[in-house]
Amino acid sequence: MNIAFVTNLRAPYRTLQLNEFSKIKDVTLTVYYTDKPNKNRDWNTNKAIGYREVDLESYKLFEKFGYLNKGLVEIVKSHDLLILGGYEKPTYIVLSILCKILKKPFILLFDGISTYRLDKRESFLKRLIKSIVIKNASFIMGNGNVSKRYFSELFSYPIERIYNQYLTVDTKRIEVLYKDRAKYRKIYREKLGIKQNDKVLIYSGRLIDIKNVRIVINAIAKLKKENLVFLVIGGGILEDELRRYAEELNVNMIITGFLPDQDEVFKHYFVGDAVILPSIVEPWGLVINEALAAGLPVIVSKHCGCANDLVVHGENGYLVNPFDVDEISKYIENVIYIDDKEKSSKKSKEIISEWTFENSRKSLEKILINIKNK
Repeated sequence: MNIAFVTNLRAPYRTLQLNEFSKIKDVTLTVYYTDKPNKNRDWNTNKAIGYREVDLESYKLFEKFGYLNKGLVEIVKSHDLLILGGYEKPTYIVLSILCKILKKPFILLFDGISTYRLDKRESFLKRLIKSIVIKNASFIMGNGNVSKRYFSELFSYPIERIYNQYLTVDTKRIEVLYKDRAKYRKIYREKLGIKQNDKVLIYSGRLIDIKNVRIVINAIAKLKKENLVFLVIGGGILEDELRRYAEELNVNMIITGFLPDQDEVFKHYFVGDAVILPSIVEPWGLVINEALAAGLPVIVSKHCGCANDLVVHGENGYLVNPFDVDEISKYIENVIYIDDKEKSSKKSKEIISEWTFENSRKSLEKILINIKNK
């Protein structure tokens, strides 16, 4: 079977997933990239193994709608099956229509959806545009329970045709590094100027409005703990603003800036005692996959797509209202100063053990069997 996978960017987790997909017997895989990376998403990625990569050229549409890529008709004609990495971009919409016209099956691969969208009413036009892709998909590979609910409840898509994508990160690499976690904790704390007995709360990701990092600074300020450090692994447009705000509230915040090397990101987790993801909107939150693999407890916004799959409230962390600073402050104190770290670490590792690229491949193999048997 000749398969085209159309997605936006090269990313470390996606490359490893695609390397795993290319192991499927009698499959030839070509990956087409629609976008060019910006400076905060230009990661160092692993080598593509077993598949071909193509960067698509694009036409600029109206500012609001972004780009439409070239060569879409040929992609559909020259492949037996397409996997579309979304439904909102012009390229995905056009490809879904072309698949219907040319009678080619396609899989909608979806990385997640913020949980608040389950209750949010969208405009008729938005739902109509999404429906063009969703209704015509032969199968959906959604990530976690939130995707299953979203497509079945809001779009009446048959639940038996929705498979878990099990999108994850390089947990095997984190497990290798985990064996030397005490060494990395010491080295990186010295490098960052953090005392060995300080408590460290980590946020990993971009510094943009929807990530809601300001409320974490407020929550830490409420605790008035002199030995609590807020470590930000990443950077972004709000970096200077948030640094000034932390200084005003006397919060000890350290920002690493964007780290393109995944090993560097992973090693920084061992500096911390817990990880927080307070996003207002978050389709999934792969940083929580990383945190669990590093054996850390987590505080996760209820709006994050991963919330219902990766967090057991009170066991490996807490689910929080991203707008409730008092609640966030309380749970920061719990995970950092009160909870049983060994117990929560064991639960985190137990949960993340299912989220592997092997299981992602197995989901796709089941779909391919169904498509072949039709």
